[in-house]
Amino acid sequence: MGSFHELPPEIEHITFGYEPLHKLVKRLVQESFNDLTQVIDDMAIMPAQQASSKSSTYGNHNSMTNGDRGAPANTQKKMRLMNFVQSRRAQFIKVLVLAQWSREATNVGKVIDLKVWLDGQRQLYEEAGWWLGDLKRTLEPAKVPNPDIKTALEVLSTGKASWIPELGYITPQPLTSKEILKTLRSINTLLAIRLNLHETLPHHFSRFTIADGRATFRVPEEFEVDISIGDEDPSSQLYFIDFRFLFLPIRPEIPTDRLKTDLERETNKILEKDGLQGCYDFLHEFVLTHKISILRRQAGELSRGRWTESIKLETVRRTLVVQYWLNRAGGKSWIEIGIKSGRNDPKLSMKERATSKIGVKWVRDGKEVRDASINLSLEDLSMEAILKKVIALHTNHILFSIRTGLGGIPLYARRTLSLSASTSATEPANSLLRVQLTSSRTATLSIEPITGRFCLQPASLLFTRVENDINYLKDPTSDAHYRIASLRCHAAAEEIESRARCVGWELSKSISPKQEDAKRVFPPDTLRTLYLRRKGWSREWIVGVGIGSNGESWWIIETMPTATGFSFGDFQRLPIATTATKPIDPTYDFLSRLERTAAAMVCHFVNVRSLNKLHVHHALRSASTTFENAVRIPILLIRFSSLLSFQGRDRGSKFWAKDLLKVTYKGITSESGQATMITEARLVLPMPPVVMVKDRIDDDVAFSPATGAFAFLLHTPVGEPIIETLKERLRRIERLVRFLDVVRRFKLKCETVSLGRIVFLYSAEHNLKADISFVGDAPVTFSLSKNNPHLRIQDFLARLLNTDTNGLESVTLLLGITLPLLLSLTIIERRTSETSPATAVVLPRTADWYQLRYDSPPCIFDIRLRRRRDEVKWHVCEDGIIPPDRDPRLVEGLARLMNSSGEGWLGLRTGIAAGVDGVRDVLEKMDDVVRNTGVASKPGDNTKGSGQEVKAKGIGDVVEID
Repeated sequence: MGSFHELPPEIEHITFGYEPLHKLVKRLVQESFNDLTQVIDDMAIMPAQQASSKSSTYGNHNSMTNGDRGAPANTQKKMRLMNFVQSRRAQFIKVLVLAQWSREATNVGKVIDLKVWLDGQRQLYEEAGWWLGDLKRTLEPAKVPNPDIKTALEVLSTGKASWIPELGYITPQPLTSKEILKTLRSINTLLAIRLNLHETLPHHFSRFTIADGRATFRVPEEFEVDISIGDEDPSSQLYFIDFRFLFLPIRPEIPTDRLKTDLERETNKILEKDGLQGCYDFLHEFVLTHKISILRRQAGELSRGRWTESIKLETVRRTLVVQYWLNRAGGKSWIEIGIKSGRNDPKLSMKERATSKIGVKWVRDGKEVRDASINLSLEDLSMEAILKKVIALHTNHILFSIRTGLGGIPLYARRTLSLSASTSATEPANSLLRVQLTSSRTATLSIEPITGRFCLQPASLLFTRVENDINYLKDPTSDAHYRIASLRCHAAAEEIESRARCVGWELSKSISPKQEDAKRVFPPDTLRTLYLRRKGWSREWIVGVGIGSNGESWWIIETMPTATGFSFGDFQRLPIATTATKPIDPTYDFLSRLERTAAAMVCHFVNVRSLNKLHVHHALRSASTTFENAVRIPILLIRFSSLLSFQGRDRGSKFWAKDLLKVTYKGITSESGQATMITEARLVLPMPPVVMVKDRIDDDVAFSPATGAFAFLLHTPVGEPIIETLKERLRRIERLVRFLDVVRRFKLKCETVSLGRIVFLYSAEHNLKADISFVGDAPVTFSLSKNNPHLRIQDFLARLLNTDTNGLESVTLLLGITLPLLLSLTIIERRTSETSPATAVVLPRTADWYQLRYDSPPCIFDIRLRRRRDEVKWHVCEDGIIPPDRDPRLVEGLARLMNSSGEGWLGLRTGIAAGVDGVRDVLEKMDDVVRNTGVASKPGDNTKGSGQEVKAKGIGDVVEID
């Protein structure tokens, strides 16, 4: 048993390169078929030889060359076919041999394994001899010669060796301090002369110092080299003295070892051959290579330390490649630190020679960044500092890209929510992006410098889930802001849910509407929805909250149950006041006042539907835009002209109130449970200063004469519109406004003006007043004082006041126009005379048409108010047929009066046109004519023809325009 375990291991069984026999046969058959097809095609296209001319002479026209077995074409076809058959036969013979050998496949496999093993052993023997020879060659420099003990003993005992010849050199005397100083000064002078006059200095050696017999050339951030001379001849060689590094973290001096010896020897060779330019090039390349080596060593230490499994190193010639963030999703990122030729340096002048320098190439997420400015700090080399600078630039790029993406979201674009980024150019851990999610929650996004993983603070279950999603993104610069926007919506939903429960709202999680209904109600950018209901509300009404990129939208939604759940009917957005710089904070007070707003919107909603049916222009607006009153009872704004268009006004007429009617929800009365609505409006023009409101139409109407504003209360059950009641109330107020407008325009002196009565003085000279009373829907009453000349037309004026749209304006105009006329008629009516017992009677037909009748002599005069060329004139003429027996004196007197003129009146032959004030003079003169005539004319007097002639002549002189 012991000898069995000491046996050598089994020979390795070779299986590589084996193929099954059936595969070989299958391919051979397929290849044979393809070649046979090709042979047949080739034979078909070979040209056939025609029959000879001798055969054609005897009529054998169908004889072809193929019939001749000895023809060349036939021979070629046979050779082509035979070659194919022979080649295929050789292949199948090989397959046959392989098939026979396959029966001994196991033994053949062992022979192959043995052959491979023997070849391996032979190779090992050959390599062993080669290795021994190479070892001998490599150990040759390390071989120490045998010590010369005999010479050593002689030297130690006598101080000299007998076999070394004496050359007779005289030992020079040691130099004194003065001689040394003089020599050094001489060398300094020679160096200064040579370097300034005879040497062509490189650009980087243009600044140097000479001291202690050497010239020191300093290249910042690289090295410092000392050069001296060995001869006064300017063409003699310069010699290397010393070399020092001018960067950290390395010692400036090179230790006196083999490195310094090799450096001195190589530098002297170059100085002899290429001078100072070659010396600079050699030392410059040496320093750059050494810097790359130092960075390579530092990167290796980082990869074995705290950066382990996070960076990967690779050296390509004199280029150091460091890949960072190895385990991060997306494209690879790395930096390449190498030596650039400097030929394409834009700062290089025409006289300067291109000089190589250390450069860096940054590849970020698989794409080279060409415009990045990375300071390598070559005076103090630190691979970790370089990595942090590059990672800081990468981190800032990612955070600014996310910030730019979030800046396109309306909430952050309007600065409703704050968005700030703090960056660092050297410490990527200090680069942060602060995103305000809600008014009370802020998320801080950062990137871990070593691993490149995103970190969201403060830690929570929601933040952790979003953090993991962002870390798995392949391109966070273009996709991460969508995750943060979704995070904002979820954070806002959590905050609203928790606070809504505390103030009595119920979450209706059972409501899951169809996607079409949700899209119809909420804005397109909505990412999260909530449904709230208050206890005591109808099951049909809920408050919907849509949370999206534009913020929160609050809706009143009417739900309708269906067989599969719920569907949305009518809906209306709650007018929540917002500001551009401060978001709505769903505080406990906000959610408490939200109930009052929602209840008001239900009342407004039914009114809006009623207005829509009537095609009345309206709008629903919030009552305030301040943050402290973010949730206010909305107001309903109605276009006044659109609401009262049903009254059949003329298109050119102006409304008495400004084109804005405001309906405000006040609350619900505790006694009746009805909703109370306040309606406010303002007159187009304020009331005159004389107007003083002393009473009200009823207890629900208030009026401000100074500003022209008025308001009244309306009570209605919740859910019923108030539009018809509003129209009726406005019709009552309109009547008062029209009266006030007349007072304003005619500058009347008012003694009493109230919502139910107007008393104004329209003639201060005669102390004449008019009293207009209007209460409710009752007709307007028009009253005049006793002995007022307008009492005779009081009924006409009252009728005009109630029937005409501009009744008061017409009445006021008529009062002023008819006053002189009525005063004169009153005087004429009361006049009596002993010489002329004629009686005058005034018969008013309308307010602008009067008849003056005399009984002796009998005559009737028509007095009408006419308008011509925008002027109002009284037209006085006789009415009816003139009796033939009229007194000639009367005819002559009237004709003379109608053909004359006076101040304010003009005779027109058949009548007189008089102004408002001139009519008094006309009536007095006409009354004098009539009364002075006396008794009526005798019968048979020829006055009829003359009267008709006068009337006929004056037909064309009067143009009447009604």
